[in-house]
Parts: sequence; structure tokens; C-alpha cells
Amino acid sequence: MNQLTARDLRLAIIAALAQRLTGGMGRTALMKLVYFLQTLKDLPLGYSFRLYTYGPFEPQVLEDLKVAEMMGAVRSTVFSYPGGYGYEIRSGEHADRVAGRARDELAAYERALDWVVEEFGSRSAIDLEMASTIVYVDRASAAKEAQLSTVEIAARVEEVKPRLQRALIQAEAQKLKDNGLLIATV
Repeated sequence: MNQLTARDLRLAIIAALAQRLTGGMGRTALMKLVYFLQTLKDLPLGYSFRLYTYGPFEPQVLEDLKVAEMMGAVRSTVFSYPGGYGYEIRSGEHADRVAGRARDELAAYERALDWVVEEFGSRSAIDLEMASTIVYVDRASAAKEAQLSTVEIAARVEEVKPRLQRALIQAEAQKLKDNGLLIATV
């Protein structure tokens, strides 16, 4: 295989997600699914996510999305709804070609891609924001070698996301913990 760059792999992942999510996905969903793949499934994507308004965010994901669009791996449509606008990302006519550049790597990550789509692919943007923020707080606690209960993690997430209800955050944290996705939560 030719030398595969980190960007080639990232573009292939974006194309593969768009192919799997035949109903389309928004930018928030793309951001969070990529975050979950890198953080929970250890895909070597090289992103540096930071906590932002809608949860973990990395501007390079949007840059990679633009490149994927220019290459025809995905197509993005803007739509309006009461109160704003959104994006719908779907597979493009050259998705197979872009994904083919990282065929061997994608084959190794098939299970992770299927898992992230099954686990998170049908969730709303607000649900993805909540779940990814919980994971982010959990990983930040683990980096500090601190352990949190689901009550404590819900309180911390609520501090940065006051529009989310603590009971919902705690329930989601418990679900993520029960699924083995949190490492610092007791």
C-alpha cells in the first residue's frame, strides 16, 4: 500500500460513516461519532478534542469534512428549520474511492465503525452532546487519576451544560458506565 497519511485515514472514516448512516448525519453527529471512535475505540485519528459549547470539538474535523466534500466522498446540504439551520451529510459519489485509500485500515476498524453507528448513530444532537461530554469529563478525571460517581459526573457535566437536566445526565452516565465506556467513574 502507498504511504497512508493520517488525513487519508480520517477522510476514509468520514466517508465510511456517511456510507453507514444512509439517512444522513449532521455536523454535530459527525464530530461526536469521530470523537467516540478516537476516544472509546482508540482509532489513531490524531485529533485534539477540547470541550466546547456542544461538547468535545476539534476544528480539524470540519476541515477534513470540507476536504471530503471537495473529493466527492460526502455531500453536505444545508437545511432550515424553525430557529436555525443544520447540515445533512450523506455519502458522495466518490466515497468508495476515498475509503479505498485506507482499505486495509478500514477493514481493521470495521467492528469499531459498526459499533459507533449502532450505539450512537440514531441519537439526536443533544443526546450526542450529553454522552460525549460525559465521556470527556470521565477521561479528564482519569487523566488526573480521580474517580467520580455518576452523581459527581452528572454535577460536573451540568456545570458546563446547565441546559441539560441532571437526572438525564446521571442516567446517561450510568448507561455509559454499565456499557464499560467510562474508566474513571465508580
